[in-house]
Amino acid sequence: MTTDKNTLETATGHTFRNPELLAQALKHPSLDIGLMDNQRLEFLGDAVLGLLIADFLFNRYPEEPEGQIDRMRADLISGSSLAKKAAQLGLASFLQVSEAQSKHHPEPSPGMQEDAFEALVGAIYLDGGLAPARSFIEKIFADELSRAGETVSHLAPKNKLQEWSQQHYDGIRPEYCLLQTDGPAHNPKYTVEVRIHGQAIAQGSGSSKKRAEAEAAEKALKQLQD
Repeated sequence: MTTDKNTLETATGHTFRNPELLAQALKHPSLDIGLMDNQRLEFLGDAVLGLLIADFLFNRYPEEPEGQIDRMRADLISGSSLAKKAAQLGLASFLQVSEAQSKHHPEPSPGMQEDAFEALVGAIYLDGGLAPARSFIEKIFADELSRAGETVSHLAPKNKLQEWSQQHYDGIRPEYCLLQTDGPAHNPKYTVEVRIHGQAIAQGSGSSKKRAEAEAAEKALKQLQD
């Protein structure tokens, strides 16, 4: 286990005035130390993270309806997203667990890393307030925040097609089938077909599966609604 917390402070961009908060954020409940583990900080960090992400999206996308920005927020703070951010920071090497936990599970699970990430957010908030917590979150989610609106805009046709399909086909949802992938690994092109009740409706292509599915859904909507 890494013990040099300076490495983690450098990664977060926050120097702790109270190092004990950082230490607590990295203590897994398996240590059986009661309220000194990271669960209370995880609870607080979850709320702080949700607030600051929502605040960012609310101000960045003033013309988006509540449903759209809620989908952006949910995607950003999903368990898999937070586990990736924990891995980006290398939290697994800092997390303190019991000997029994380490023996049966040598590597921290994604859920453990997700909790540690939220506890870290809570610790930064308690140590310095909203400003450093905001700086940390906007720094580590910089790429995702810049693409959040793009992601939702590409998902919108799929949501509309799903609503149309469920209304006209007694609850049946569209299915998206990957037909082929072309191009080099660094610049692939995906071709996807959307089907409803087993019937092929339209095809779409794009640099990602999501883009290809969105194009297929948009074409299907135009065809079905004409």
